[in-house]
Amino acid sequence: MKKRNRGLCLLLASIAASGAGSFLFNGNQTVYAEETGKIPVQLLGINDFHGALSTTGSFYDDAGNKVSNTGTAALLAGYLNQAEKEFADANPGAQTLRVQSGDMVGASPANSGLLQDEPTIKVLNEMNFSVGTLGNHEFDEGLAEFNRIMTGGNPTTDPYGILKDYPRETSKTEIVIGNVVKKDTEEIPYNWKPYTVKEIGTDQKVKIGFIGVVTTEIPNLVLKEHYQDYDFLDEAETIAYYADQLQEEGVNAIVVLAHVPSTSKADAVSGEAADILKAVNEIDPANSVDVLLAGHNHQYTNGLVGSTRVVQSTSQGKGYADVRGYINVGTQDFEAAPTAEIVPVSPEGDNVPVADEAVAAIVADADSRVSAVTSKKIGTAKTAEAITREVNEHKESPVGNLITDGQIAMAKANGIDVDFAMTNNGGIRADLQVGSGGEITWGAAQAVQPFGNIMQIVEMTGTQIEQVLNEQYDEEEKYFLQVSGLSYTFVKNDDANQPFKVWQIKDSNGNALEASKTYKVVINDFLYGGGDGFAGFTEAKLVDAMQPDTETFIGYIESKEAAGELIEAGIQDRKVLIEEPSIFPEDREAIIRQATFFDPLHETDQYLQGVTLPNATIVLFDGEIPQSKIDANVLPEGDITAKADSEGRVKIDVTTLELKGKKRVTAVVIDEDDYSAVFPLDVLSEVSVSTDSSSSTTVETSTKEAGGGTTTSSDKPTGALPDTGETITNISLISGFILLVGGSFMIIKKRVKG
Repeated sequence: MKKRNRGLCLLLASIAASGAGSFLFNGNQTVYAEETGKIPVQLLGINDFHGALSTTGSFYDDAGNKVSNTGTAALLAGYLNQAEKEFADANPGAQTLRVQSGDMVGASPANSGLLQDEPTIKVLNEMNFSVGTLGNHEFDEGLAEFNRIMTGGNPTTDPYGILKDYPRETSKTEIVIGNVVKKDTEEIPYNWKPYTVKEIGTDQKVKIGFIGVVTTEIPNLVLKEHYQDYDFLDEAETIAYYADQLQEEGVNAIVVLAHVPSTSKADAVSGEAADILKAVNEIDPANSVDVLLAGHNHQYTNGLVGSTRVVQSTSQGKGYADVRGYINVGTQDFEAAPTAEIVPVSPEGDNVPVADEAVAAIVADADSRVSAVTSKKIGTAKTAEAITREVNEHKESPVGNLITDGQIAMAKANGIDVDFAMTNNGGIRADLQVGSGGEITWGAAQAVQPFGNIMQIVEMTGTQIEQVLNEQYDEEEKYFLQVSGLSYTFVKNDDANQPFKVWQIKDSNGNALEASKTYKVVINDFLYGGGDGFAGFTEAKLVDAMQPDTETFIGYIESKEAAGELIEAGIQDRKVLIEEPSIFPEDREAIIRQATFFDPLHETDQYLQGVTLPNATIVLFDGEIPQSKIDANVLPEGDITAKADSEGRVKIDVTTLELKGKKRVTAVVIDEDDYSAVFPLDVLSEVSVSTDSSSSTTVETSTKEAGGGTTTSSDKPTGALPDTGETITNISLISGFILLVGGSFMIIKKRVKG
């Protein structure tokens, strides 16, 4: 028994402790406890189930070993039943408790999500889960809706007409949550308690306390309307505070159900769970926390932080934690740090249990009830052919492009201005099937993105984006990304550990990414946690969230249908291998830009004059041209083509462009190696120059506005540059040249009229 520090005082306010539950056992337990003075205890734990009634996936341990096709609720139930029986057979008087650490619901597949995860509550009841806590996904539709689900209340909405008649049940799982309180109060919502105590035994008894906490990152993970009414207290202070209360009550065997991330390597635990426990030990070295069941980042964890066992069972029922120990009747504490095993729920092997028939029946019933929804048409394809997930030689797929394009579109539709989207190819589970009439059904779309991973909006620098793209090209190249909003080239690399490396990255406008610039990227929570080995995403800054990937993809197709637009997708060369690059393309483009200066172009000019690289080709276009055409070296026929002389001087007759009334001419400068740079040139209607006594030159301009008419110096600020939004007053005249670097990297030489 750990010695108490009764002088502990934390900033948290005291909240009433919960009532105790009780369990009955056969007579062998009393005899065993009397003879040995200890009671065998088994904790079977899961986390991040996410309504995965019939989902399967890959289980990875912390050494990278993979077990395929793991999961399904019925098989998980069979494994739990088998583990409990084996423990009881080997330990007379043993007691097993089944517990969870959050995200049981939310981000769920159709057969649970369409029924508001009520089938998941029935499945967890059938599996006898007795204690659990909140995860961030319990906030997805607000805690009021989660509480309705847990209490078996009638639904307030029934969007698909299949929920009203569902035979719902009240959850048997007691929710404990210590660090969520109503804003500016000490009140935990919905009469949930910060901890509970489960008592084991008849004549001789031991008690186990369970404390619940959730990550304080909730405001970055869910919609504001669903978290704004709550305060999220520090996890470590909360645990230490209630552990102290439990020990004051004589409860020394303490388990924390914590929806906080963790990882491990060879028993060494890292991540927030480890940091929190270290802080708890600093606050109260005698805290007596024996086990922490983690969650949130879906990673295998099994190890010790001090004397506390920390476990996490991956996610979605693909594994479970089997924690075992002995509680001493005299000390009311675990005799030693419990042991644990994280077991994959595999359908193959020497000791595979029988799937639980009662759980299987609940799942089959849910499948039947949602079938009317999953067969509903939500979109129309341009051609009656499946949009394939098959990748080309550079690992780009049509459906991958469609998914990530949709993620950007739906983010922007929700007022989130994002630059790029990336998703792990392993999360794309099927081709997008298309009916003979081009119809796309809800179920077909859901099958493509079935996991319901929450979409995270993160900020990343250009350097971080380059890192994650490079992380695709390790020695095995098993894990790779589908991308939108950017394209890149890559080259062979003389490194056995990374046979390729990224060469150049451009945004959708053709601009090279800047190393230190921050961009907003849509990714899923699996990638944000470093899934598939993409460690670079763990350095991203989380700034917002949106609907899970399943709903996002379905919503995108529905929005296209509502707009009367057909669904189509194909390979767009977002990833291109360069065989023998002689120079960094971005460096060559910079050289062209640095060498090129054009005089301003006016409606009355006959010539466009300037200077560029010797013998460069200049192609003039009347108006704008798509940057994608330039990047692909597939330029439309220019209106005027000319060459610079051997010294780079440019003088081009532009009479045929009939500049009067024009707003923009585009010049593309192409060097002798076919690298190019683009120079959008505004057409100025008139310029007047006046010089003050300080030799500073002020330029006044007027220009045609988009709506027609002319804005002059009387109704536009002096020196406003046409159509750029930039204003310059008192432009200094230095050796006859004025240089302006605008948003298009346009460099202008100012010609001064005398």
